[in-house]
Amino acid sequence: MMINKRLIGTVSESKKYIAGNVAAQWCSLAANIAMMTAVTGLLASLFYKTADKNSGFLTAAIAAAAVMFRFTCTLLSSHMGYLSSKTVKKTLREKIYPESVNLT
Repeated sequence: MMINKRLIGTVSESKKYIAGNVAAQWCSLAANIAMMTAVTGLLASLFYKTADKNSGFLTAAIAAAAVMFRFTCTLLSSHMGYLSSKTVKKTLREKIYPESVNLT
């Protein structure tokens, strides 16, 4: 998805929501990387036969925390997208139909 620079210039108030959306997606990606690193570390220790119960529990705890964090980031990203689109719609409606704004 490409960002329309003209639209961003027209509705500059939405920049903070777009930045929040991108930040939440980056945090979600970092959590996914942490989870995959923990899982591959567990698999490597199983392959080299150095795994114990603690490494399995630690991996499960990291995976559970990462899934919860990713869930939160996804909700936040979705909310930021909603706020951004709401701001864009409001601004464009005001510019397209200026007389209808004065009726309310």
